[in-house]
Amino acid sequence: MRAWTALLCAIALEVTGTLSLKVMTSGPAGPGLELILTYALLAGSYVLLSRAFRQIPVAVAFAVWEAAGLILITGLGALILGEHLTPTQLASLTALSVGAALLHHGTRHTPRPATPPAADPPRPAPALRQEPA
Repeated sequence: MRAWTALLCAIALEVTGTLSLKVMTSGPAGPGLELILTYALLAGSYVLLSRAFRQIPVAVAFAVWEAAGLILITGLGALILGEHLTPTQLASLTALSVGAALLHHGTRHTPRPATPPAADPPRPAPALRQEPA
């Protein structure tokens, strides 16, 4: 569960950092501290994504991170920034979410144990039969 929480937080940081590139740097003064904030958000996203990789298969975590990020950034760009979405873009976003869901559904993951399994204790040697003399 912690891995999925890390992944969701990574998505939130990535979306915030990417949107801030457009919102914060479009002013007349140009980029400054805003750019540093954007880099920090994106770096935090990658750190959390790497933590998610510890328990979620890379294909699934990256697909969910990328698809959810693109869908959220595109949707928020339309809502906040007034960007227009074409039917082709909407179909692409649908395909992204279907693809990520199929990757998640089709991946079998057996969690790795945190510590290696303990070795079986050595078995005693079988007793030797002695022939009567």
